Amino acid sequence: MSKRLLAAVGLAAILGGTTAVTLAQPPAGQGVERPGRGPRGGAGGSAGFGLRGIDLTEAQREQIRTITQSHQDATRAAHTKLREAHRALAEATHADTIDEVAIRAHSADVATAMADEAILRGKIRAEVLATLTAEQQATLKERQKRRQQ
Repeated sequence: MSKRLLAAVGLAAILGGTTAVTLAQPPAGQGVERPGRGPRGGAGGSAGFGLRGIDLTEAQREQIRTITQSHQDATRAAHTKLREAHRALAEATHADTIDEVAIRAHSADVATAMADEAILRGKIRAEVLATLTAEQQATLKERQKRRQQ
């Protein structure tokens, strides 16, 4: 059991940096709005899915907007849960008296919140990708391969 908990703590530490970046982003619907473009400069918020530069139709942009807006409450709740779990872990690790059991419990809470957020993000991404043509999906896959190299 302690190996799993240590793995969760390690995962939390590694992924914590990406979470900080995610949490630093303004919530959906906030940011600079430009005609024909969504907040934060993407076409309907599509930039977060790596779709920048993909030739999206107006119908696809609208579908993506609808998808992201339909998950807005769940996304905010996941971010809030993760932020609170991180804050509780930070408080436990900075306490005057170290409570190892509490730190382990808070670490597990962070890992659970991170997993929940990743699952939600994956579900949303799958919905968005389903709006793309086979050619657009192939272009995205090629980009992903290049980025991984």
